[in-house]
Order: sequence, then structure tokens, then C-alpha cells
Amino acid sequence: MSQEIYDVVVLGGGAGGVPAAIRAWQLGGKVAIVEARDLGGHCMNLGCIPFGHMMVASHIFKNLSLAKDMGLSVRDITINYPTLIKRQDEIIAFMRQGVRNTLKKNNVEVIEGRGRIAGKGALDVEGKSISCKKIILATGAQWQKPEFPGAELEEVVNTDFLITTKKLPQRVLLFGGSPWLLEIAQFLSHFGTQVTLATTLKRLLSKESKTIATRLRKVLNDEGIEIKTQATIEKVTKKKDGLTVELSAKEGLKEVVVDRIVTLERAAALKGIGLKTIGLDEESSFLAVNEKTETTAEGIYAIGDLTAPPEQHYSHRAAEMGIVAAENAMGKGTSLNPETLSRVLFTHPEVASIGLTPKEARGNGYEVIVGAAPLSMNPLGMILAEDEGIVEVVADKSYGEILGVHLIGTAVSEMIGEALMAIQTEATVYTLASTPFPHPTLSESLAEAARDALGNPIYLP
Repeated sequence: MSQEIYDVVVLGGGAGGVPAAIRAWQLGGKVAIVEARDLGGHCMNLGCIPFGHMMVASHIFKNLSLAKDMGLSVRDITINYPTLIKRQDEIIAFMRQGVRNTLKKNNVEVIEGRGRIAGKGALDVEGKSISCKKIILATGAQWQKPEFPGAELEEVVNTDFLITTKKLPQRVLLFGGSPWLLEIAQFLSHFGTQVTLATTLKRLLSKESKTIATRLRKVLNDEGIEIKTQATIEKVTKKKDGLTVELSAKEGLKEVVVDRIVTLERAAALKGIGLKTIGLDEESSFLAVNEKTETTAEGIYAIGDLTAPPEQHYSHRAAEMGIVAAENAMGKGTSLNPETLSRVLFTHPEVASIGLTPKEARGNGYEVIVGAAPLSMNPLGMILAEDEGIVEVVADKSYGEILGVHLIGTAVSEMIGEALMAIQTEATVYTLASTPFPHPTLSESLAEAARDALGNPIYLP
């Protein structure tokens, strides 16, 4: 009896792998998805969803101060962390089942087990051989053990600890260069933990607009989060009262005593998936792909965190790549648009960006115009006390091409979608300036920032 041959096999059932499998089936393919752990991948089970849930709780807690200013008195606020975790786990379990049902509805076969490429058009899953025409690699990223002295101590953990523990530590050092540490720092601070945030970078969000990064740092400082930049851990000593950490930073050498050190360092999961059998390098930082998500190995596509440095580990990027990979695997000629990767932090206020910063645009040779509209001068922004909120629009002076949009404020994770649509449809700063956004909304400031870039703001002094 001849072996069944799939049109597409997706290795990894996460944020990129699931839409890839479904899209391949929609295009008429016989499809299987291989997953060794829980469906939904890191984002759903250990990343975006649990920490997004935490940040919603954090935002509610923070908004109580605004409620007080509005004459709304709330007494006896208590924090029950186990209840938060219980609700989180229930939501994730529901989502996992939803993913499984969706795959079943779309006739995608789920093969449980650890998969490994066994040559061109072949995979091995726990001893079972699978044949296919095309393979989409979607194995994501994996934790990296930090290398500072003392990193082997059991009190040095990654962020998985925070979504499984029943009790938050009283004192935490968050260490590393990941932008998502800022979300975690704020959540912990709101929930009563004393937080020191030590980044290896020259400044917070060093690859984002300086305007946005400066405003967020002020918010975090005002909330009592101690921030250290250009930081390294020189020594960690375990004592009765906790971990004593010698921290060298731009601000100088300092000793801090904490209960836990939490890191968030992840890298492409290339090891152990059989890349050598198809001539790909498992020792590289990540897999290089072209605009069609093709690797240099024939019939092999790669998507998501597997294909980028950590600062680009966004689930929406993985999902977009998954759809592109599936369409190409099924014979279409679809390409990625690298200009449509939005970057979002669910801090309070939120941060969202797309495209080039003013500095990057000038470095790329553009003659740049920049417009900004503070949300403190927006009617809804005044109601919401958006003291640090701002919209920044970066455009090319010659043709009005929108090169970047950078936001900080309430719900800017939703507003960035409007900026993304403008860039994707090649709208100009002139179009954005003349767009009649509804009133009163924060999105009105997108048009005002565009008008400011053109030198004709309506509502700014």
C-alpha cells in the first residue's frame, strides 16, 4: 500500500503555523500540522495571551486613579493573584480547544509529537515517516539561558515563572534587552512588586522614536520603577534575605537585593529539526527567507520567530508570513510587504509604531517632514488625562509618502491599524491630513499630526 503524501506539512502549531495550515487547505491542499506541545504556540500559551491578560488587569488597576479624579470612589481594592491566573488558564484552555476545532473544521490533520526533517519531502514524527511536497517551518523561538555570573541559581527564571506562580515576589530585577520587559515591569509594579529594570541597551526602546521612548520612560519612573541602562550583571550572591546583585550600568555600579531575577531572552528554534538534511545551517541566528518566505532549500518555507531577531518576534508577523508561505506552497506568487510590520507594547499608556523613525528616515536619505499632535490637546485625550500621549507622523517631503507613524497613549494598539492601512494603500500625508476622523476620538490626532507635518495644523498653538 502506497504511503499517503501531503501537499503541505507545517512543522509547528503556533501563531504562524495554524493560519498557514488553514490557508493551504483553503487552496485545495491536503495538509497536516505537527506539534509536540499545546496548539497555539508560545504566544497563546506563554506569551501574548497570558501577559495581555495581565496587562488588562494592570490597566484596570491603573485607571482607578482616573476614576477617583472623576468622583468615583472605589474602596477596599484587593489583589488576588491566584484568581487572575485561574481566569488566565481558563481563557487559554478555551482558545486551545478553539484552535483544535478550527483545524478539524478545515480538515487539517493534527499530528502530535516532535517533528524532524528527514530529507527532501520527508519528516519523521516520533518514528512515523511522513511524505509531503512542501514543508513550512514554524517552530518559533526557544529560551536562552543568560550568561551572567550566578545565572545557574534557581531564583534566576524566565517569564514562564510569572504565569505559573501563585504568589508574586516582593522584589524583582528584570534583566535584558527585550522591549516586552517594560510591560512586565509595569504589571509587577502595579501589583505591588518592587521593580528594578536593567536593560543592556543605551536607552529604553532604542530602535523606536526617541519622542515615544522618552515619554514612556517618564511614566515608568513616575510609577517608581528603577531603570538602569547599558547594564550588565557583574555578580549574583545568594543570601538569607535574597539575591544580592552587583549591577554595572550607565548610572554607575549599584547593589540591589531581590527575590528573583527574570529574563526574557529568546532565539530562533533551529536545533533538532533536521535542517542539516536539507542543507540549512542550524547554527545561524535565524533562517533567512526571501519575500515569498522561501529558504534556500527547495520546497522549504520558514515563517515567524524562526526567521528574525528577537525584536521582530510578533505573532501578527508570524501569521502574515504563514498565509504568504501557504499561498506560495500552493502555487501562488504572494510576497511579504516588510513596511507593514507594526510594533506594539501594551504598557499603560500603550506604545505602537510602524515604519521609520525620523532618525532612520534621514539616515536612509529622505528629506523628512515630521508632525506631532499631543493627545493632551485632543478633546478625548483631555478627558482621559493623556498627559504623555502623542502622535508622531514621519513623511517624505518631496512626495508626501508616509514613512512612519509612532504613537503613545490609550488604545494606540488599535489606532496603529489605521496607520498601517494608510501605508499599505500608499496613502500620502496629504490624504491623512484630509481624513475626517470621528469626534471626539483619539484618532483625530492622526490627521492633526499629518497637518502639522505639512505646516498647517488646525488645533495646535
